[in-house]
Amino acid sequence: MPQYELVYFEFRGRAEAIRLALNYAKIPFTDTRLTRQEFEKIKGEKNRFPYGQVPVLFFDGKRIAQSHSIIRYLAAEAGLAGRDRVEAAEIDEIYETCRELFDALTPYLRTYIGRIPGDIKALYKDLLVPTVDKYLPIIQDFIGQNGFFHQSGISYADFYFVNYFDIFNRMHPEVFKRFGKLLEHTQRIYALPELQDYLAKRRDHTF
Repeated sequence: MPQYELVYFEFRGRAEAIRLALNYAKIPFTDTRLTRQEFEKIKGEKNRFPYGQVPVLFFDGKRIAQSHSIIRYLAAEAGLAGRDRVEAAEIDEIYETCRELFDALTPYLRTYIGRIPGDIKALYKDLLVPTVDKYLPIIQDFIGQNGFFHQSGISYADFYFVNYFDIFNRMHPEVFKRFGKLLEHTQRIYALPELQDYLAKRRDHTF
């Protein structure tokens, strides 16, 4: 088994779905969490951080940057990407739909947590609500009889979605309470026995 090291910040952000997948699959890894000040000192090391950003996954002298590349690689290694190429593509379709949603909502989140300036009330009305209304009915329909997004069972798309859905739902439960199946889906993922040790120790972060 490769000796994995995942490098990111203390908060959830772009690394949390990766952490959930690794913990669920019981894959040992070093969860290296940096402050922004610590990362500023090392992000110029292009052999380690080619894009000057994190997360980055290191193992056996190799390096994978970009969060989406990391989780796809680990999902394939851990059996969280379907049973064949067709199922892998179907899961990737679901993942990309979820990614479109949360990428579209990134300006709202960054404004909400104070990373960029903006009119949060206007963004709520003009960005958050219409984007949710566009995507969540589609995503909710992905949930199958088994309670997950794909018939093959739990996948990396489930972990990716619940992380961000949980973040936004805690910010604005009045927006998301209409999507009961997605709320149940999130509860189902967070109730998985394989995640309980990790979740019990996880610090609470807005993002």
